[in-house]
Amino acid sequence: MEIDVEHELDTVARKVEQTRADAARRVGPVTGQAASGDGAVTVVVGPGGLLSEVTLTPAALSAGSDALAAQITALAERATRRAGANMYQALAPVLGPAGEKHLTSLGYEPIEDDEDEAFDRPLGPTGGRRATR
Repeated sequence: MEIDVEHELDTVARKVEQTRADAARRVGPVTGQAASGDGAVTVVVGPGGLLSEVTLTPAALSAGSDALAAQITALAERATRRAGANMYQALAPVLGPAGEKHLTSLGYEPIEDDEDEAFDRPLGPTGGRRATR
């Protein structure tokens, strides 16, 4: 018996989308969030990295536009990883072991070590006080 890989991937993608829609109705949208160490910049993204919110304090603007752009980009990458991990956690129990492999192939995977200082401060120490999370 020959397996139609494209058909199987399409089936998994449909299940993922349906489960995502079902989960969103039950618990709200799946997102990922990341904030700078000083709390001056916060981003929220959906799975796949769709940026849905950026919050800046006046302190965020003091570093200049290049530094701010670099920090937003780095935080968006971290938030995207978190959104993917949240999606994985929501769907893996429903899809089972075979589905877990497909989720990973789509970029939705658990995060083992989420404390990556480089994403909080991509331009190095700023000398500011760190906010507690």
